[in-house]
Amino acid sequence: MLDINLIRNSPDTVKTALINRQKDTSVLDQVILLDKNYREILSEVEGLRASQNAITKNIKGKPSDEQIAASKVIKDQLKDVEEKLKNSEVELNAVLEEIPNIPSDDTPIGKDDNDNVVIKTFGDKPAFSFTPLDHIDLGEKLDILDVKKAAEISGSRFGYFKNQGAVLEMAVMFYAFNKLVAKNFKGMVPPAMIKSQTEWGCGYASNKNLMGAYYSIPEDDLIFISSSEHSVVPYHSNEVLSDKQFPIKYVNYSPCFRRESGTYGKDAKGLFRVHFFNKVEMNIFTLPDFEISDAMCLEMLSIEEELLQDFGLHYQVVKACTGDLPQPNHRMYDTNTWFPGQDRYRETHSCSNCGDYQSRRLNTKVKINGENKFVHILNATVITDRAILAIIENHQQQDGSIKIPECLWPLTGFKEIRPN
Repeated sequence: MLDINLIRNSPDTVKTALINRQKDTSVLDQVILLDKNYREILSEVEGLRASQNAITKNIKGKPSDEQIAASKVIKDQLKDVEEKLKNSEVELNAVLEEIPNIPSDDTPIGKDDNDNVVIKTFGDKPAFSFTPLDHIDLGEKLDILDVKKAAEISGSRFGYFKNQGAVLEMAVMFYAFNKLVAKNFKGMVPPAMIKSQTEWGCGYASNKNLMGAYYSIPEDDLIFISSSEHSVVPYHSNEVLSDKQFPIKYVNYSPCFRRESGTYGKDAKGLFRVHFFNKVEMNIFTLPDFEISDAMCLEMLSIEEELLQDFGLHYQVVKACTGDLPQPNHRMYDTNTWFPGQDRYRETHSCSNCGDYQSRRLNTKVKINGENKFVHILNATVITDRAILAIIENHQQQDGSIKIPECLWPLTGFKEIRPN
């Protein structure tokens, strides 16, 4: 969440950020009012404590009856006011957590992903002498994807990777994971379920609807992660880290669970927007300096691009606008890969700097010159199942086969997938 001092000292900055993010500014007015009430009660508590200390200081030897009586009155008053202060703080934080992070100065102002700005295009769109198929039609012909059977067994927005398609998926995931380990990222296979308080700490949802925002098991207070970030970023919660450790880099592999719109909603066909998928992800902790963390964000972006180039894919990098930023994000880059079977770019990667928004909730700090400060936290996609779909569509051949990127041959054991 935001530092309350930012709201106290620069309310106009926060208001502008809310407007640019397409958010209701009334939440800021609520926070300012609740904070005023909190500080008034705090002042009352501090006054009573000062009076209590003054009585104690004036006691010489055995306290008099008057001193005992006065001390008891203040003690009773203090108990009541401290309870009011506690309740006031809870009420304040319940509204404060609704305010999203402040976008970076260079984040484009816009309403939604249609206003994102293309900052780079790599390679050329593949040319075909035939009409390319999308991944589902091609996958069914090659017997490597099956959404029909998945619909019978699990419902809409699920699918099977099967036969050589399953081998291809595992090869892509392992290739990506190993590539990051070779770049000195620490490997992690985290829990797929976390406590609701842990999820809250990630900053994507408020306490109002934590269980409803994700797939969850309320009776066990467990939420299925929508990305490995949600169980890896909290790994250092309630810790004070040494500045000698930074940057701390993790590469994680996990299943991911997402609530999506219904059967007839957006992107219902195929395996692009599904309830379950596999993902390799980067999470990095840096010192609390945007010059450092923004540079690290670009380094993560370059790794995403390197992988797409390894797979021979054409893509664009876009800078996400204010209206497309998730709640914790200070800045975000999306990488959109070309899908010839759909004749459009589709998002396959994102790369985000959340600043200290998450670490403030998770209480993750670093000691710098004897002072504890909240660290900066970043996340980025390494690869997901969408990359397999992109490989299938981009490397299809006229005879219905798919060429496998050469870097994957040692892992797949085959160079192409051919019709039976």
